[in-house]
Amino acid sequence: MDSSRFLRTIVVGVFLLFASFGLNAQSAKYIDALKYYQQGELQEAAKLFREEVRENPANDAACYYLASISAAGSGHEAETENWLKQAISLSPDNFWYKYTLALFYLNTERQELAVPMLEKLTADYPKKSDLYFDLINVYLSDNDIQKALATLDKIDAIKGKSDAVGLTRAELQLKSADANPDSVYAALADYYEECRTPRIATALGDFYANTYRDSIALRYYDEALAISPDYTPAWLGKSGVYQVLRQYDSFFGSFSHVLRDPYILPAAKAGQIEQMLSNPQFVRTFSEDFDRMMTDLHETHPTDTTVNALIGSYYYRTSRPEQALEVMRQNMLQHPQSSDATLSYLILLYYQQAWQTLATEAADAIVRFPGNPDMLQLRAIANMQQKEYAAALDDYNAIVNLNPKDTTVAKVTYSSIGDIYHLMGDSKKAYKYYEKALKIDPEYNPVLNNYAYYLSLEGKNLKKAKEMSRKTITAEPDNPTYLDTYAWILHLLGEDIEAKAIFKHAMLYGGKESKTILTHYARVLETLGETDLANIYYNQASAMTED
Repeated sequence: MDSSRFLRTIVVGVFLLFASFGLNAQSAKYIDALKYYQQGELQEAAKLFREEVRENPANDAACYYLASISAAGSGHEAETENWLKQAISLSPDNFWYKYTLALFYLNTERQELAVPMLEKLTADYPKKSDLYFDLINVYLSDNDIQKALATLDKIDAIKGKSDAVGLTRAELQLKSADANPDSVYAALADYYEECRTPRIATALGDFYANTYRDSIALRYYDEALAISPDYTPAWLGKSGVYQVLRQYDSFFGSFSHVLRDPYILPAAKAGQIEQMLSNPQFVRTFSEDFDRMMTDLHETHPTDTTVNALIGSYYYRTSRPEQALEVMRQNMLQHPQSSDATLSYLILLYYQQAWQTLATEAADAIVRFPGNPDMLQLRAIANMQQKEYAAALDDYNAIVNLNPKDTTVAKVTYSSIGDIYHLMGDSKKAYKYYEKALKIDPEYNPVLNNYAYYLSLEGKNLKKAKEMSRKTITAEPDNPTYLDTYAWILHLLGEDIEAKAIFKHAMLYGGKESKTILTHYARVLETLGETDLANIYYNQASAMTED
C-alpha cells in the first residue's frame, strides 16, 4: 500500500481532532499518548491508545490515531481499516473519519469502495471542493472522462468559475479519443472571457505558441501580464516566442523577468542558459545581453552552486579568467563543506596554470576533505610544475595508497610518477614506474608514448621503443604527438623515407602547431637531401615559442 497520501491526511486531521476533543475532559493516558504521537514515538503511543480504548471504548479519537499508527507500517491494511471503521461507528457524523477511510480505499486500490463514499460525501458536504477533485482522479483512473467532466460542472455551479476548473476541463477534454485541440482551446478561450486569470491566459498563449500562431500567443501573454505584471510563466512563454522569431532584443528583455524570479529553480534557469552558450557565435553577437543575464542570475541566486559554476564557466569562456576565478572562489567560501564547489575552483586554477595558488588552495582543501584523490592530484600537478618534485611524489604515492586495488588510478598515477622521475633525471626509476603501469595495462598509450620517446632521446633500446610507439599510432592514427614519436624513432633507425610519410600525415592533424614536430620533420627532410623544404620547416619552427 502507498500510504503517503493517507498519512498526510492523518497529519492534517490532527488539528481537527484537537478541536473536536479538546473541549471534553480526556484521561491523562490519552493526553500522554498524544504527546508520544506528536514526538514520533509511535510504538509507545499505540500502547497507550490501546489501553485508552479498553478503558474508554467510546473514545473515537483514540481509534483514529491507532489507524494512523497502523498505516505507518506495512502489511497492516486490515488493522488500519478496522480502526477507522470503529472510529466511524462511534462518531458516524465525523466527516474527517469518513474522508480518511475513502482515501485509504483509494490508496489500497479499492475504488469500488472509495467511489460510493466520496459521492456520498460530496452530496453531504457540497462545498468541500477537494472531494470533487478526488472523485475526478478516481474517474480518470477508470478512464471515465464524462463523469469527470460532469463533476467539474458541479464545482463550477457550487464554487463559481476558477482557473483550476477551466484548465482541468481542457486537460480532460484533450484526453478524449476524438479530441480536437483547436476546439478545446476555443472553449477555454470562451471560459476565459468569464474568468480572466493569468494562468488561463498563459495556457492559451502556450497552446498558440506551440502551434506556431505567434501573434495570438503574444496577445494572450500580454493579457496575462496586464492582469499580473510579475507572472513569470507568461514572461517565459513570451521569451520563447521571441526566440523562435529571432527578435532577440525582445527575447532578452522578456527572459530577464524569468531570471529575476527567485521562485524559479536556479538549475532550470542555468540549464536554459547553458543551451544558449553552446553557440559561441550567438554569445559573441549578444555579449552585452549575456553579461546582463549573468548579472541578473547572480543577483537573484548569489549563493547557488549551479549558478556560480555556470557564471564562472561563462567568464572563463569569454576570456575573463580573473572574474571567473573570483566567482568560483566566492562560491567555495560560501559552501566550505561542498567538495564540488572547492574542486571547481581548483580545476579553474589548473586551467589558468596558476600553480602557486593552486598548490596553496589545494593544500587547504586536502585538510578539509582528507583523502580526496582529485585534490591530491591537482596539488601534485601544481608541485610538479613548480619543480617541487618530492612533494609531488608524496601526493601521487598517497593517491595510490588511498585505494591500492583500483588499477585504473594506479596506472595513471604510476605514469605520472614516471614522468616526475624523468624530469628529475632518474631514467632508471622513471622506466621502473612505466613498466609498473604497463603491467596493469600493456596498451596504455600515454605511457607507451613517453617511454618510447625518452628511450629515443637516450638512443637506447630503439627496437623496443619502435614497437611501443607502433601500438600508439595503431590505436590513435591521427594523434600528432604519437605520430611524431614513431616517425622520430624511424629516423633514428635510418628509416627516413618511412619517417617522412608519417610526418606528412602528422602535418594534417595538428603537427604544424608544434615546434618539436616541425623541427623533427625538417631534420628528416634534410637527411633525405630535401634542403629547401627542410629550411621552410626550420624557419616555421624557429618562429614559434616552445610547445
